[in-house]
Amino acid sequence: MLLPLIWGSVLGTIKRFRPDLTVITPKNLMLFVWFNKLVIVPLEIIWVGNMIPVERHPNQDISTEICITLVSFGAFVVGWSCFSQKQMLRPVVAFSSLTTWASVYFLVALVSLSLLYGSLENYLSGAIFTYVTREIVEQNATFVGFLANIGQRFWVFGVLLIWYKWKTKKGKIHWLRQVPWLILCLAGTLSSNRSNMAYPLLTLMSAMYAGWKTRHSFWLVMLLLGLIVLSLFFGYVRVQSSLDTEGIALLFDNYLEHDEYITYAHQLYFGSPYQITPLLSIEKPSSTLLASLVDPIPIVGKAFREQSGPYVYNLAYHQSLVSQDKVIPVAGELYYNGGYFLVTSGYAAIGVVYRWLDRTFKDNVLINPPLAAAFFYLALLFNATLLLSLSVLTQFLVYNAAPALLIIAANWSQIRKAS
Repeated sequence: MLLPLIWGSVLGTIKRFRPDLTVITPKNLMLFVWFNKLVIVPLEIIWVGNMIPVERHPNQDISTEICITLVSFGAFVVGWSCFSQKQMLRPVVAFSSLTTWASVYFLVALVSLSLLYGSLENYLSGAIFTYVTREIVEQNATFVGFLANIGQRFWVFGVLLIWYKWKTKKGKIHWLRQVPWLILCLAGTLSSNRSNMAYPLLTLMSAMYAGWKTRHSFWLVMLLLGLIVLSLFFGYVRVQSSLDTEGIALLFDNYLEHDEYITYAHQLYFGSPYQITPLLSIEKPSSTLLASLVDPIPIVGKAFREQSGPYVYNLAYHQSLVSQDKVIPVAGELYYNGGYFLVTSGYAAIGVVYRWLDRTFKDNVLINPPLAAAFFYLALLFNATLLLSLSVLTQFLVYNAAPALLIIAANWSQIRKAS
């Protein structure tokens, strides 16, 4: 119960760490992640038990793992609270030529989908299935395939730019009239990877529903937890060979009957202290940070693979190289490389960066929604430091960040003048 108590104490005493009334902000996103890590997951472990099987590491005293988690959270809070950013002296007005930018973004995305899937029919019928994605990756393991994989990420920002031009003409718009834009966004981002669909939708919503506020945070959290349950169901869907309406209904019934999968997946994706355990059994730690950051980079990373955190972690987890499917938690890797000192300094830096992304988003969201959405998208990718690993962070930046960075670059001169 220590982790939930610490969480409650921080929210009760540190004003800068309290939720925003505006619903969709990087800060609220960050708080929701920590709430799951420090409250929901520990309570699940107490009531249901640890659902993360760790080979050769049965359930045992995890005081060290809990301390690492607490230190990482405390350092993050310090980094977040100590960061101060100057208010912009004048607003950054959205760049012109929205139609041209949107056309280029749509063209890049459509060409990429054509190169990857061959036809629109193949894309719509198979993009959400893992076996199709695996075949696509194997068939396009070239530089052109690499560029095409990046290109699909441009779709959401094409939708965003066209939506913004439409909104400036229409003025205030009822929230229901925004839904078709979300459907259009989803149509171009279908994938067997949840984040490739969820992140674009959240990014678009951060601009569309910038003024959405609520004082009923409890019900909002309940809604988000319900959406997580539905998103975890997608793990069932994507491994199928095909689906129809009846098949989805039967699959959902089976999903609800096996509720242990929901608990397992929740602990896996939001982070259980038990995920750190395999690293503590390694007698002679080696330095993995540089290799972990470089490993996901095509061609260059191959030479660093056997020194990277994922390689070392999976070797310790499985006691063999049968698989590299486990994600090494950032807090665990920092502790493995430099003890509590590196956990503290690393998470303090993460807190500073996250605070900067949040502040920059809020400064621009009402004046320049495309720019604000670009920073929100980067905040989503940066969540890898809280939920996933350093290698996944690099992977996100290499494959996903380009369209957002281009929008930021197009506005950079105005940002410099305004700050």
